[in-house]
Amino acid sequence: MNSGDVLSQAVEHSGVVYLAGLTADDTKADIEGQTRQVLDKIDAILAKMGTDKSKLLSATLYFTRIGDKAAANEVWKAWLGKHQRPARAGV
Repeated sequence: MNSGDVLSQAVEHSGVVYLAGLTADDTKADIEGQTRQVLDKIDAILAKMGTDKSKLLSATLYFTRIGDKAAANEVWKAWLGKHQRPARAGV
């Protein structure tokens, strides 16, 4: 999906969808806003690939300030709702 010279936004292999790294468009937003932006992008990409967040296997979140992790986690938990939590790292 959305393949370019260097990468694809998402690819599917053997029924598993892999997403490229994503960033917020509005980098002036606070961490909650940036996290929501990225999660909205993930929802849209997964939908285009015929799947959704209920099937997530793993995720990695990268922080420029590790102190933002707690606030991002609150947005993350709300976004996942009652879905199973994937394996995850916050770096």
